[in-house]
Amino acid sequence: MEIIQEINYDVTMKETVELYLKQRCKSGYTDSSDATGKLHVMRYEADTPKGVIMICHGFTESYPKYDELVYYFLQAGYHVYLAEHCGHGWSYRLTEDSSLVHIDTWKRYVRDFLKVCQMAKKEYPDLPFNLFAHSMGGAIGAIAVSWKPEWFAHVILNSPMIRPHTANVPWGISASVSTLQCLIGKAEHYVMGQKPYDASETFETSASTSKARFTRFNERRKATKEMQICAASYGWLANAAKMNTYLMHHAWKTYTAPMLIVQAEQDDYVWTSEIQKFADKIKKNGVADCEYLYLPGTKHETYSSDDETMDRYVNTVLEFFQK
Repeated sequence: MEIIQEINYDVTMKETVELYLKQRCKSGYTDSSDATGKLHVMRYEADTPKGVIMICHGFTESYPKYDELVYYFLQAGYHVYLAEHCGHGWSYRLTEDSSLVHIDTWKRYVRDFLKVCQMAKKEYPDLPFNLFAHSMGGAIGAIAVSWKPEWFAHVILNSPMIRPHTANVPWGISASVSTLQCLIGKAEHYVMGQKPYDASETFETSASTSKARFTRFNERRKATKEMQICAASYGWLANAAKMNTYLMHHAWKTYTAPMLIVQAEQDDYVWTSEIQKFADKIKKNGVADCEYLYLPGTKHETYSSDDETMDRYVNTVLEFFQK
């Protein structure tokens, strides 16, 4: 697969990719798993389909973050579904604060995602069903696969949030404090140190190693309120801790589909040591075949890397789905 080059990135995305996606995209809404609100679902149709890829996006992300990757998937012959999680993008929210990601139970994420998966499987029952899940979406997707292992032909967990990074605060303290804050009625409060969106993120402090890729999304984010989510509530962090426990003690035991786990070299958003432990559990004691890809010179958003890394990365991902 030929990769879009950084030197002409913005022009190519506007004149080629955006037009290509628009011609093959259907945007719509469906009820959440418990009918609390509406999930925003992006559906992209390949010209000559050979499979379906479900994208399970990460914390504070929205569908435009994946335009380039969706383009490659379509070119390779895969229909793509991308549902924005509760509290993200144009999907329903459990708080009025547009900057805050809040959730009442981690199972909501998984149930909502599986509902959209069921829609896609019903639409294309004869096509192989695959998962690409990133960061928080990696945790959601990994649990979804453990609940419905028979649904998935191939699974990619990209910088998966087996355990979120909590900066200089030890994990045990972060998890305990978040649980306590929920018990005293502060579940919807910002985690200490986090703040509302102020458009202050820079390329240097971002999770990207491609300035062109970072800039395109960041400029759109600045202009679009629905994309300006940036912080976690104590309720979110408490539920991330529960996902960590479920993943490490239960989920890995039920996998059957071939799995590729991708780790960035420098990751300030998830604990890479936990990703490695999770992969080791699958490799040593699980049933599924598990491959591990370490990408030197990358940050958390491996799909927003320099051209040379993107060439290796994208083609490795596509080759895995074709196995």
